[in-house]
Amino acid sequence: MKDFNVGIIQLPATGDKEKNLNTMEEYVTRAKKEGAHVICLPEMWNCPYQNSYFTKFAEEDFGKTYKKMSQVAKENKVYLIGGSIPIKAGEKIYNRSYVFDKEGKEIYRYSKINLFDIEGYKESDTISGGKSLGVFETEYGIFGLAICFDLRFPELFQSFRDFGAEVIFVPSTFMKKTGEIHFHLLNRARAVDTQCYVVSPAISRDEDLSKNAYAHSLCVSPRGDILADLGQEKNLAVIKLEDEKVKREREKLPLEVSRQNRKLY
Repeated sequence: MKDFNVGIIQLPATGDKEKNLNTMEEYVTRAKKEGAHVICLPEMWNCPYQNSYFTKFAEEDFGKTYKKMSQVAKENKVYLIGGSIPIKAGEKIYNRSYVFDKEGKEIYRYSKINLFDIEGYKESDTISGGKSLGVFETEYGIFGLAICFDLRFPELFQSFRDFGAEVIFVPSTFMKKTGEIHFHLLNRARAVDTQCYVVSPAISRDEDLSKNAYAHSLCVSPRGDILADLGQEKNLAVIKLEDEKVKREREKLPLEVSRQNRKLY
């Protein structure tokens, strides 16, 4: 890994898609001016997190939002991890994230595997789950990418570590009820489990369609320190991620050595 500055963007998901796109562009530009090399957006940032809006706002692959993200990445010369947006594919809709390089070219995509199906709400009423998981590589290092509810499945994050990841991005939209109890806990746990930085941009809270959002976008160090918490409002932060902190944590606690030793018995 090479030291770099990560930009975390926390936006409200309003019922006006055009407004959401314009706000995204404004905040990516601001993060770039503050020195960000890699910028990540929240889950469903162009669409209120409600099943009715997933259907209403869903776009075809390579649609309007995709093109806007590509354009913004190219104009700002940054890697843009596009949070996630609802994408139509035939009869199905996916909760999908795209990653663009500094030229605006797509280099990776991930469709959320673990859908937010809980008592009282089912994301699967409108969204279909993805089937594949991996990492992507940039000049700054190897990165993992998960989405929100995936945080509750540590085996996914161990796969990222096995694939060589040093930073894991987790665009999210936790609700207040579960976020207050679990969001910090899960992000810190996954960082400690994998000895990776974990970067989780979230939707900001507002008084309209995002009033139940927990917000509190996080950046957590490989030893579990909270490096940034963006609170509840629309916000951004730029944080330096350091290679030495990943290396040092893995030297102090050589977890992979123990895993290899277990295989010998």
